[in-house]
Amino acid sequence: MKRKIALLVGLLMLTSALFGCAPQQTAAQPASQPAAEAAAPAAEGAPEAAQPQETKRIAVICDPVGVNPFLTQVVDECAAAKSAGRYPMDYTVIECADDTAWSENIRASVEEGYNLILVVGWQGADPLNEVATQFPDKAQYAIIDTVCDNPNVKSYIFKPQEAAYLIGVIAASISADAGKPDGPFGGVHANPGQGSFEWRWGYMEGARSVNPNLTMDDFIFNYTKSYTDAPVAKEMALQQAAQGCVFINAASAVADYGTFEAALEKGFYTSGQDADQTSPDNPNIVTTQVKYTGVVTGMILEEYFTTGIQPGTVSLGLKEGVVGATYITDDGVNPRNTAVLTDAIVETARAAAEKIKSGELVLEVPLEENYSF
Repeated sequence: MKRKIALLVGLLMLTSALFGCAPQQTAAQPASQPAAEAAAPAAEGAPEAAQPQETKRIAVICDPVGVNPFLTQVVDECAAAKSAGRYPMDYTVIECADDTAWSENIRASVEEGYNLILVVGWQGADPLNEVATQFPDKAQYAIIDTVCDNPNVKSYIFKPQEAAYLIGVIAASISADAGKPDGPFGGVHANPGQGSFEWRWGYMEGARSVNPNLTMDDFIFNYTKSYTDAPVAKEMALQQAAQGCVFINAASAVADYGTFEAALEKGFYTSGQDADQTSPDNPNIVTTQVKYTGVVTGMILEEYFTTGIQPGTVSLGLKEGVVGATYITDDGVNPRNTAVLTDAIVETARAAAEKIKSGELVLEVPLEENYSF
């Protein structure tokens, strides 16, 4: 009897040991399912889990930003893209306090491993060309508002003459309503020379479309030679007002605030630049020649994160919605001064805008030295 019990216990222990060596079954992988088959998706065509994208570092290199709308739009678009999670990105704004800083900052950004170098402003073209030539594969490169003639760089430029043309239409129409169809017409701009002639040329041509009898002597331009010197701009605007200008085109970035102040004091009318500068506190700023650098920044980010930067040059104007005039091509953030910028003037300017968009009116900027009428 004892011998039978011992034999039974031995058989039970042997059975337990044999089954203990078998693989454990789980819900995810039955014992009968091959390992390779277990790793396959549960259903045919089921999407795989998205892999997190690597965070890219973007360097925005520009003049000191301050309240310059040309630059604040760029920074705001980068901030919006990051906060909304549209792209896996971090960005750093690197401001250039002087001319030498452009080259230093662009080179340092590449050496520090930034993936996209976004330069804003004509001052960066030559330094960017040098760095992109030396380090063609260490980063991708884009520049706004000028051409960098380099096979590794994407250049985004504007057609400001198209928007300036609309400001000229407005200026001549307002001046005519004020009883001065022959002007004079003023302009306080940042710099002389061919580089900024497109603003002046568009402005003059737009005014001439309203009054073909205008001459070169009917336009007065002064130059602050600064983007920030508002007191100089104000003094120049006061001088032009004293010469009888009903409308003075402001085109000197932050320095425009001097022209705005003079307009409020002396009663002439003016226009802002880049982003809508109209204000309920200053009804004499009747429109703005907009230049949407923020929209272009969005284009650059989208291209970078979808296809990568495709080098070349892109020119953007009214048709692309990148330049225009407040109340003409774009709604204003403030109510329009309808007593001055009347419905009739708006209709005239919008008709001109449609001709430009359709290609019926093509505005090719000549050399300043060859221009006369």
